[in-house]
Amino acid sequence: MSRPDRREHEQIRALNCVLGQLTRTDGSAQFSSGSTSLICGIYGPIEAKLYEEKIDRAHIDVKLRPAIGLPATKDKWAESAVRKTFERNILGHLHPRTLVQINLQVKENDGSVDAAAINATALALVDAGIPLRAMVAAASCAVRKDGEIVVDPVEEEIKKAMSTHTFAFSSNSPDDNPVYVDSRGSFTMDQYDRCFDLCAMTVQRILAFMRTAIEGKVAKESQISAV
Repeated sequence: MSRPDRREHEQIRALNCVLGQLTRTDGSAQFSSGSTSLICGIYGPIEAKLYEEKIDRAHIDVKLRPAIGLPATKDKWAESAVRKTFERNILGHLHPRTLVQINLQVKENDGSVDAAAINATALALVDAGIPLRAMVAAASCAVRKDGEIVVDPVEEEIKKAMSTHTFAFSSNSPDDNPVYVDSRGSFTMDQYDRCFDLCAMTVQRILAFMRTAIEGKVAKESQISAV
């Protein structure tokens, strides 16, 4: 069975990102994987409200808005994915009693939004200068009814899949120690292991793309400051 966009099973969609696009934030990034695109704006560290204050670390707040309408359950899942990934990755102890606000806006949604949200957030946090333990990237897989596993599934594939899996890995952790895992549906352990391995391999390619994007912005800013 061919895929809707005729990609190979292990082929991800074209990646694109723009750093620092939003001028009224402390940092921002727009990340796109094919027709799935999100923009993330970071505010912080800023003063936290009294009920949000944590005496030993910064409070991490995540809000995600869908492209159309009000947030639904799947949008709350994506919010949760971002929060769980970065609460442990942001060095919040360096900024106690403060707030780091992560605002995500879905521009287009054609599947694998939770992975794209994690990737957009990672780039925006770097752009904002928020201290991180390591760079993080995520990838998703879907197990089709015929047993085949496809990476970076589009929405049509997700709706027809037996199960979907999202894994996030940090740049300084081994592939067998993901920082975030979400698996839904019916699957065997063999299928889970294959999804794990495929996402781990895919994340390495995404991390390389991110490094290139960040290095490109740094080089551009260095040229401007030198003029």
